[in-house]
Amino acid sequence: MKLREFKYFSPRDLSSALELLAIHGGHAKLLAGGTDLLVRMKQRLLAPDIIINLKDIKELRGVQKMADGSVFIGALTQLTELITSSLIQKKYRGLWEAAKMVSAPPLQNMGTVGGNVAQQTRCLFYNQTEMWRQSKPVCFKAGGNQCNAVKGGKHCFAVYQGDLAPVLIALSAQVTLSGKDDTRTIPLRELYSGKGKQPLTLEDNEIIEGIVLPPPDKNRRCVYKKLRLREAIDYPLVGVAACVTLAVDGKTCEAGKVVLTAVGSGPVIISPTKLFKDVPMDDSWVNTLAEEAYKASKPVANVTTPPTYRKRMARVLTRRALNAVRTA
Repeated sequence: MKLREFKYFSPRDLSSALELLAIHGGHAKLLAGGTDLLVRMKQRLLAPDIIINLKDIKELRGVQKMADGSVFIGALTQLTELITSSLIQKKYRGLWEAAKMVSAPPLQNMGTVGGNVAQQTRCLFYNQTEMWRQSKPVCFKAGGNQCNAVKGGKHCFAVYQGDLAPVLIALSAQVTLSGKDDTRTIPLRELYSGKGKQPLTLEDNEIIEGIVLPPPDKNRRCVYKKLRLREAIDYPLVGVAACVTLAVDGKTCEAGKVVLTAVGSGPVIISPTKLFKDVPMDDSWVNTLAEEAYKASKPVANVTTPPTYRKRMARVLTRRALNAVRTA
């Protein structure tokens, strides 16, 4: 599984990286932690001509509290730094929980926040070695015209399995994207297309600069629950983030979201106003939202556990997350 030859650049600042990206466009790939990119290159899922290593761009690192009370997390901030940040642990507990559940410490030392939110969709029939894939027809994600996971499927059903994105979306976080001539900040949810083949709306000439968290709120509670076969390494089979802002009585929900991961080709958001605006957080509320999560989950047989089991577990984990929120 040797890497193919490529040209390698290691810019020292963001403007130089954007210049390189503007020149090479779709022929280049960005290297942050490398925990996802290098594996896909070894499996011959990617064969870029150009690699632009971002690790020396210091302006893309760190957790910083801004003047307006919001918090900026640089895209190159390692997951370990997120986990050890007292600000994240105390004020954004759900995000801290999710970061701790990403893989294992050796990979947390390498993996970055930007890389985690921008990871590609995955499929049991796609994320394999080149030799293994040659035994199957070429699928949609590999440039073919069929899905090997869903018989008769008309599009790619590859699943998004990020851990950080559901919590960040539930927090109403934004993402800052930089191009050579423009910088834009959009709600993080808009970064995801919901399409298995092309899951991100990121342009070829754009770099994720960082994530912007809303100011801490003492009445906001966030929880992340994850289903996986092993306690380390594994991607989520189902993940549920629940963030709720409580009324002054501590028993009524003023606003909130439930966001699922690993049950579709993008994060699945459940936030109907009638379930999150001036609603008592009783058993009925928990059960109703758990049923909404069950209905919204659309898993298929492209990971190691049956889709029916994962769909039921979306309900179970949603119930657990909401019960944790209201009793915290």
